Amino acid sequence: MTLESGGVRDYRRTAKTLSSRCGRIYQLGRITLTFKTTAVDNAGAYTLCETIEPPDSGAGLHRHPSYDETHIICEGRYDCQLGEEMLKLGPGDMMFVPKGIPHSIKSIGPETGRELIISSPGGIFDAFINEVAMSMTKSGSPSITGSATDFRAVAAKYGIEFLS
Repeated sequence: MTLESGGVRDYRRTAKTLSSRCGRIYQLGRITLTFKTTAVDNAGAYTLCETIEPPDSGAGLHRHPSYDETHIICEGRYDCQLGEEMLKLGPGDMMFVPKGIPHSIKSIGPETGRELIISSPGGIFDAFINEVAMSMTKSGSPSITGSATDFRAVAAKYGIEFLS
């Protein structure tokens, strides 16, 4: 990314490759998130994140009205909720979540789960995760009371509502 003389961001697309261990990595509790491509890379079109989730970890029931999400299961087994429907997903399965639809995803084991998450438009999910990670770094936990460190308060700033 470069800045033109007028201070405007230049979002020209640049081809790139990433090895399996490259990208911006966050550790949130037992879950590892690696952002491979973000809005900065593709003029805001999408964010691509790989998550590694041990058994009994994942995202509780929530919704976000400002972006769609696609979950592609690469490894492991997952229990999911999509609206009112309960799903069991495994390698090769995909779940598309339109804006505003309540959903959850949980790795159920016995092996560690790995999925790719594509959120569109990009920039919202990665900004949320970055702020949660920064709050954890400052406080040691995202659940300590206070607007700067409360997980649900941070989520609300990005239009994400946890329902359970």
